[in-house]
Amino acid sequence: MAPTLMTPDGLSAGLRPGLDEPRAGSAPETVVWVYAITDRPGPGWPGGLTGVGGEPVRPVSEAGLTAVVGTVAAQAFGEQALASLLGGLDNIERVGRAHHRVIAGTAAHGRPVLPLRLATVHPDDDTVRALLAWRRDAFTGMLDRFRDTVEWGVQIYGEAGPAGAVERAEELADAIDAALSDFAVDSRRQPAEDPRLIERAEWMVLNSAYLLRADHAAEFTAVAHTLTGARAGVRAEVNGPWPPYSFVDGLEA
Repeated sequence: MAPTLMTPDGLSAGLRPGLDEPRAGSAPETVVWVYAITDRPGPGWPGGLTGVGGEPVRPVSEAGLTAVVGTVAAQAFGEQALASLLGGLDNIERVGRAHHRVIAGTAAHGRPVLPLRLATVHPDDDTVRALLAWRRDAFTGMLDRFRDTVEWGVQIYGEAGPAGAVERAEELADAIDAALSDFAVDSRRQPAEDPRLIERAEWMVLNSAYLLRADHAAEFTAVAHTLTGARAGVRAEVNGPWPPYSFVDGLEA
């Protein structure tokens, strides 16, 4: 599904600070914001990418893996600042889009990526290297799974109406999801909204993400547009390609 920050469930890259607390002593002036994990970068990368604080993005490598990071001011981006940094929709959108831009820019070089949650921070590069070494096997396995894949999202909205209309929209969404899942390596479907609790004119019947082989993406999108187009009583959105936001299970860094 499409990022609204966004990762596909609505740039629902949730807040997850790093596992390591700042070291005892004087408060650090900077922290390391981690965007993603990938293979070792090639020559010329990252090619001018900048992060949430306008900082140049750089690689930190260890154990055959690379973390894509930026050094940012602790006062503005450290764990103690997160509540104010992400305290409003405007801030969340601004920071979230910058975070996504780095992840997407890394993926655009043809590398598999593990996108980390918004606001994953660590005290220094040594901590990041230790993390890469400690979780090497898990990270490598996930990168292998995502190699040459992309994520696409499909949302279907039904018009608020009588029970019969709701049932027809749900049946249509189920049929579309089943057909699209046949193209996918994996798929994730979020629970539908309850139309009885929605005051808007339409409700979200289907909110699904599909992990595809990159060479199947064109065929998938053509079928998705065909299945969702010109359906009475529903409106569809097909969006992508995205990094595999919806499929990074249990990734805590």
